[in-house]
Amino acid sequence: MNTTIYIRAASCISPQPTFMADGLPAEMKTFTSGKLNAIEPDYKIHLNIPAARRMSRLIKLSVCAALSCLKDADIKNPGAIICGTGLGCMEDSEKFLASLLDNNEQTLSPTSFIFSTHNTVAAQVALLLQCYNYNFTHTHRGLSFENALLDAILFLNDHPDSNVLAGATDEVTPTSFKILQRLGAARQDDADIHGTNAGEGAVFFSLQSVAEENTLAKITDINTFSIPVSENVIFEKINNFIVKHKISKDDFILTGLNGDAVSDKIYHEVIQKYFSVNNTGTYKHLCGEYHTSTAFACWLSALMLKSQRVPGYVGDPAAVLTSGRILIFNHYKGREFSLLLLEKC
Repeated sequence: MNTTIYIRAASCISPQPTFMADGLPAEMKTFTSGKLNAIEPDYKIHLNIPAARRMSRLIKLSVCAALSCLKDADIKNPGAIICGTGLGCMEDSEKFLASLLDNNEQTLSPTSFIFSTHNTVAAQVALLLQCYNYNFTHTHRGLSFENALLDAILFLNDHPDSNVLAGATDEVTPTSFKILQRLGAARQDDADIHGTNAGEGAVFFSLQSVAEENTLAKITDINTFSIPVSENVIFEKINNFIVKHKISKDDFILTGLNGDAVSDKIYHEVIQKYFSVNNTGTYKHLCGEYHTSTAFACWLSALMLKSQRVPGYVGDPAAVLTSGRILIFNHYKGREFSLLLLEKC
């Protein structure tokens, strides 16, 4: 199977000023809170207002990102729409559960339940575009976005002349954030070495099987594995991936370091064993930790490869990217691991 696909365009809504930005933002925000909310665009510009009133916040964010991506790619109707999400529309799920309690499980409106399903975003995009092509949503915890990309690869292998709108969406609500703090997954303050900043975002890519003049980057390979039985298994799989693609210390690695002492241990060990400290960067201090944060990392890597620049807020110091390849290494709570290799076109 050919695992190489090309990123024709990408759109990202995140806690940073990334939406509609011409390349990498000149400045990034710093945070003192444990909850990183996405910056909402002006919906009046991008959405039909009556339709937007019926959409939850995450759906509006996702639709804006998806439509912007298609506009940049000059595509009116994609050959497929594939999404990844860890928890789907949390706000609508909470509304429905609250309605159950408030109304004693009677005379309930089905609207919140309908919008709470994980495939709502992909369905809403398809409805707006009147797109009747392949439409699928992957919900695989910390590997949801990676599985969406694998599905896109399979689709483009079967339909090489087509294109795919692939994306990832997740949100953090006040209620879900309180639960994460209670469970110790979200930190209480910046000095806390346990837990991390909770984040959210909506990122979409226009993917195809051939390169063009304005192609941002290419995704060369993806490898995922879950719940390894030991640390030796983790290093064995990482080593096999590195050997397969002849990745060296000159290549750049973007890791999912998130500030949690336990979670970060494996990242430091991998960097020490395989990479140079001067060619490493992180991204979760920019977007927060959530199930599909690797979509933000993929967007960031594609723009870094296109511009051949390492922003100072990602690597230290800000410099020219000396390699034409970036390896994204991430894990979610030590259960789901992924390796994504991107290369300059």
